[in-house]
Order: sequence, then C-alpha cells, then structure tokens
Amino acid sequence: MRNLTDDQTTMKILTTIFLLTLSFSLFAQDKIVGYYRDYFGSQIQINADSTFKYTWHFDLSASWTKGTWSFKKDTLYFHMIPTYDTITDKNKDGTSADKLILSVNDTSERLSSKQLADMGLPSGGQNFYPCPDKLFFKKGRLYGIQNGRLVVKKQKGFWTKKKWRPWFFKNDD
Repeated sequence: MRNLTDDQTTMKILTTIFLLTLSFSLFAQDKIVGYYRDYFGSQIQINADSTFKYTWHFDLSASWTKGTWSFKKDTLYFHMIPTYDTITDKNKDGTSADKLILSVNDTSERLSSKQLADMGLPSGGQNFYPCPDKLFFKKGRLYGIQNGRLVVKKQKGFWTKKKWRPWFFKNDD
C-alpha cells in the first residue's frame, strides 16, 4: 500500500470540501427558482438560468425589469440589464442624431421622434417602479432589506386600512 504525501492528503480534503460546497449551493438555487408575488402588485420570476423578470402593476401603471440574479449566503442579488430603444432625431442643421432611451417594452426598437411622441406619456415602463437590489431568502419567502434589517412588519395597502405582509411568497400556479 502506498503512503500519501501531506500535499496529496490536503488536496483530497480540499476537493471533497469543494464538491460538498458546490452541491449545497446548487441545491439552494433549486429552492429559490420559481414565481413569487407580494400583496402590493409586484411579481418576480426567478429562472434556473440565473435570469429574472420583475413586474409591478397598479391601476393603469405598470413597470418591468429584466436581468440576472446571484445568490450569496441567504441573499438574492438582482442585476438589471436594461433594454434600450434608439430614437432618431433631426438636428437643426438637418443632420440626424441617435439617442438611447429605456424601452417601454422588452424589445429593442428604432423609433422616430414622432413615433415616440405618438406613444404619449408613459404610465410606467422599464424600471419605472424599480426591482429591489437584493432580497433575503428564508423559508421559501423573499424579504426586503432596509437599513440592514429584514422588512417583516405588516404594511398598509393602497386605499385601505388593512395591513398586509410585506414579503414575497412563492406562487407557482
């Protein structure tokens, strides 16, 4: 039987620890993936490919954000990937100039100034009501974080005295 050197033993231990850590990390991601909503018009679709889509709706206003997410310890971090429209505008000297604006939908388009004006004033759009930067994951719920503390106190709803739980809950209907 061959004796292992100290370096080989250390390498085997480190490899085992790495593989165990990797499997726990992948297991945690499976628990997070899904569709979440809260009582204030917000929804988050968290996908297994580390992408997400956040939407918010209230009356005639709406907002959305798309991007990627990462998970570290018990906190989910959201990274917005903006979608831009290109607006072609005529300068006073007759030349054209392109400008980028956040798109109102999730498809990049080239629009003229007239097309943009015809759209009217937006009642929402991309990141109008922004997605949280991070949420804490605990027992299948996503909690907001303010001043380093979890938001757990019930909050008043819109146009009502009733108080609602502030966290996102999984809703895979």
